[in-house]
Amino acid sequence: MGRKTLAVAVLLALGAMAFAERAPAETAEAVSPPPGARPIRVDVGFYLLNLVSVDERSETFEADLYLNLRWHDPRLAFRPENAGRDTRIYQGDSAADRLQEIWWPNLEFVNTSAPEITNRVLFVHADGTVEYRLGVSSIFRAVLDLRRFPFDRQSLEIKIQSFEADRSLVVLEPDPERAGFDPQDDYAGLAIEKVDSATQTVDVAGWSENFSELVVRIQVERSPSFYVWTIFVPVTLVLLLSCTIFFVPIESFHDRIGIALACFLACIATQFAMSFNLPKISYLTPIDRLFLVAYSCMALGVAVSVFETARMRHAPAQLARTDFVASWGLPLLYVMLVAFVVRP
Repeated sequence: MGRKTLAVAVLLALGAMAFAERAPAETAEAVSPPPGARPIRVDVGFYLLNLVSVDERSETFEADLYLNLRWHDPRLAFRPENAGRDTRIYQGDSAADRLQEIWWPNLEFVNTSAPEITNRVLFVHADGTVEYRLGVSSIFRAVLDLRRFPFDRQSLEIKIQSFEADRSLVVLEPDPERAGFDPQDDYAGLAIEKVDSATQTVDVAGWSENFSELVVRIQVERSPSFYVWTIFVPVTLVLLLSCTIFFVPIESFHDRIGIALACFLACIATQFAMSFNLPKISYLTPIDRLFLVAYSCMALGVAVSVFETARMRHAPAQLARTDFVASWGLPLLYVMLVAFVVRP
C-alpha cells in the first residue's frame, strides 16, 4: 500500500506541474478592467476594404472592413528576454480564446444585428500594449436622404460601442494613423469621397448611463449615368412620341387618344418598375418629379386634342396652327420643366 500511495502522490504532483505549464501566470489575470486612470482610452483604426452595395429600398448597405483596436493593460507586460520575443501573437480561434481570458472593450456594432468576423489576430506587446485586428463583413442599417436621388450624396455610418462599459470606463477614439480606403476600387456606382470617424456620447433613454460611440462615416457620391440612360432618356422619348398625336388628323381622334394612352401606360410601367428600388418615402425625388412632368405634358396634349375636336373641327387653318404650336410647344415646355422642376 505504501508504494501505491507514493505512486499516486507522484502522479498528482506531475499533473499539477503539467497544469502549471499549460496555464502560465498571465492567463490567471482577471477579466476586470486594467488598473490606472479612467476612462480607458481605446484607439480604433478603420479601413474600408469593400463597399459591396447600397440598397435604397431597405436603407441598408453591405461592407467589408478592417478594424484595429489598441489599448494598454500593464498586467500583460512581460520581459522580452524571458519570452524570447517582443510580441505575443494569437491568430484565429487562439485570439478568440485569449480574449476570453483578458479584459478587452467587447465591441458591439450598433447598426447591424449579425456581423461576420472573417479573420482576427491579437498582438500583446512587451510593454502591455494590446492590439486586436479583425475583419468584419455585414449589412449595416443606414438613414438615407433621397431628396436628390439619383444625383445624391450619402453619408453611410457604422456605429461602434462597448457593450458592457459606459463612458466613465471606456472612451473610443479614432486612430488617425489607421483610417482610409482604396480609392482605386469600384464601389458599385458609388464614388467614395472620404472616410472619417469621430467620437460622440450617446445617452440611453430610460437608463442612467451613457456610452462612448465611435461613428465611422463613409461619404459617397452616386454616379447617375445608369438612371439617366434607363429612366430619364426613355421617359423623354416617350414624351416626344406622345407629341406625334398632333400629326394625326383630328378626324382620327380615337387614334390620337390611343397613342397618348400607350405613352401613359409606358411611363406607368417604368415608374412601377422603379418603385421597387426605393423605400416608401413621403417626399418626391427628381425621378418622381420627372414622371409628374411627363404625365402633365401628356395630359395637356390630350386636352389640346379635345379642345380642337370641340371648337376647331370646322376651322382647318386654325387647327393646323394649333397643331404646329402644340407639337413644338409641348416638348419645349417639358424641357423647361425638367430644367427648373426636376433638376435637384
